[in-house]
Amino acid sequence: MNKYLKWMLPLFVIALLLAACGSREVQEPNNSDTPAAPGNSQGEPEPVKEEMKIKVYLTDDQLLELTEVEASIAFADEQEKLEAALAALQQDGSEDYFSLWSEIKILSVNVQDGALTVDLEIPDEANLGSSGELLALEAIEKTVFQFEEIKSLDLLVQGEAVDSLMGHMELEHPIERPL
Repeated sequence: MNKYLKWMLPLFVIALLLAACGSREVQEPNNSDTPAAPGNSQGEPEPVKEEMKIKVYLTDDQLLELTEVEASIAFADEQEKLEAALAALQQDGSEDYFSLWSEIKILSVNVQDGALTVDLEIPDEANLGSSGELLALEAIEKTVFQFEEIKSLDLLVQGEAVDSLMGHMELEHPIERPL
């Protein structure tokens, strides 16, 4: 038994020392001159979002005309405002009205000095025929040009400036704000 204790006691002491070394974290002193920001320690606090009621344009199931519908959006800056407006344009209304943009995927939205560029992906099921394409263009133009800061709109399809969105209506690059 004496021989057994002779080996076990040093092993127990070493195990105890190793466990003690790894059990406590030492906090480094903060030597920076800037005080720590209260609240969120992982980065910038969330900016306060502004809410706004906007107009979006939907159509009936016969694609005869556009109907103005009010939508609420929340945003922190101009970029988010336009992204939210375009997302609202993609939402269907009541059972009588639907969005012409619901099947179209918005890849990116970029605004710089009043010039809005929207990059789109248009799947085959989003092709609406000539009257649908005309109304879809009118709907997006009315939606984005309600914001005074937007002077032009350029619609791209997968990064390319195409002649037509769906093959029916000629597309200008960029579309200028109507007078």
